Amino acid sequence: MPPCALRAGSPLAPLHRNGRIMRLKLTKTKNLPIGVDLGSSSVKMAQMRVADDGLAMTAAALCEIPRDRRNNPQARMDFLAGVIRENLKSHPFVGNECILSLPAEATVIQHVKLPKLPPQEIAKALRTELQGKLPFAGSDAIIRHIAAGSTYGDGQEKDEIIAVCCSRKTLDGYLEMAQQARLDVLGVNIEAFAVVECFGRLFRRAADAARTILFVDLGAASTQVVLSQGNRVVFARNLKLAGNQFDDVVAKGLKIPLEQASALRRDLGKAQGSDSEEELYHLLEAPLGKLTDELTQCLQYYESVFRNQSIERTIFVGGQASDKRLCQTIAQRLNLPAQIGDPLVRVRRLEGAGMVIGLDRREPQPAWAVAVGLSLGADKAA
Repeated sequence: MPPCALRAGSPLAPLHRNGRIMRLKLTKTKNLPIGVDLGSSSVKMAQMRVADDGLAMTAAALCEIPRDRRNNPQARMDFLAGVIRENLKSHPFVGNECILSLPAEATVIQHVKLPKLPPQEIAKALRTELQGKLPFAGSDAIIRHIAAGSTYGDGQEKDEIIAVCCSRKTLDGYLEMAQQARLDVLGVNIEAFAVVECFGRLFRRAADAARTILFVDLGAASTQVVLSQGNRVVFARNLKLAGNQFDDVVAKGLKIPLEQASALRRDLGKAQGSDSEEELYHLLEAPLGKLTDELTQCLQYYESVFRNQSIERTIFVGGQASDKRLCQTIAQRLNLPAQIGDPLVRVRRLEGAGMVIGLDRREPQPAWAVAVGLSLGADKAA
């Protein structure tokens, strides 16, 4: 595959049209491309299957990225190529076609207000507007966009555009890694949009288009904030405050190693109500307050653009969302009804799929939202 020769995917290839995520065409039984979620601390792979009787999971794989390789670009790429190649062999994946998601730290999401322009002029106007505002050279920038809706500014109607940007060098590096892993990359997505694609199949009624849902993807290195109306993305932002910062605060407060702090948070998140949990959340008060403030700023921006369209509820996903106390605390401070999202709701699991990694269908699996969404959003017939 030539560098940056992107095919069907989203936002770095045109899977989204006018901000609306294209729906699956459930006509024949077939396996969809593999969703490869390249997170900061782990890689998840999920392949979905569509049939007349609904959705099923064909295969799933999970591998943690060793801490000593997470911040070493070459070591990270070498590890990813090797573990993905091994997963293709050792798990019941069908074929090697896939959709990748770039790690959140490799992308920049910007909301831009533009005058009403012909579609063919928006890309040029965006590049001019973003000049000097990206953490990489404009000549190295790949910029894709979706239209979120109409707004007003300077006394005139404007388009609210969500621009998704990444470095060409970074993208080429991940495409080269995928080639070494023997993946056939059909396209590239971002975590924020994949989350909405994961749950978009549940919002098919006409009334759903008027309902605004807040998705909060609580990850290790970042928190993705996404607002959707039905399956239409109307807001997206990448916050840098996330699980790693929580682990660091706990490690320093209790004077324990970082790995132990992470394990402690994970274990206490599953067993609520202990004195240890109260001590832990006392330590987390400051970063939790900061995260809630940043989330509130996101909601205020949304409300300034989409007036009189209130947010109905919050759905928490991501690896950190397994901590019920964390989700409850954030939801209470936002004063919104909330739930922990389960990407596998209404999904049948084929025999053996996910068994190797211990997917427990009795509990929500919020960490799998991106991987499942990548696969579901990649119907090759679209």
